[in-house]
Amino acid sequence: MGRGSGEVPEEVLADSKFAEGKVEISSFHQLLGESLSKALDRFHGLLRKTPTHGFSESIQLNIFIDGLRPHSKQLLNASADGKIKMKTPKEPMELIENVATSDHATLRDRAYIP
Repeated sequence: MGRGSGEVPEEVLADSKFAEGKVEISSFHQLLGESLSKALDRFHGLLRKTPTHGFSESIQLNIFIDGLRPHSKQLLNASADGKIKMKTPKEPMELIENVATSDHATLRDRAYIP
C-alpha cells in the first residue's frame, strides 16, 4: 500500500522497536521481591530482545548493577570484597553469575517441602 494509506513504514516500526528496547534496557530495575537470579534472567532477556542495542559489556554491567535493589548490591559488594564496580569488566559478571546461581539454589532449597 502507498504512504497515503495510513500505514507506518516498516523501517519506522523497526526504529521504534529498537528505541523501545534500548529504553527498556537502560531503565532496568530489580523488582521488589525479585531474586538476583530472576533479575539477571530478566535483564538477559531484555538484551536478547534487542540484540543490536549497542551497549558495551561494561555499560551493560553498570546498568544492571545500578538497577539492583540495595540488598542485592550489598550482597555483590560483599562477595567482591568491596565495590563490585571496581573490578575488571570480566570479574563482576562472573561474580554476579555465581551469586545468582547460589541465590537461585537457596531459593529452591527454601521452597522444598518434604
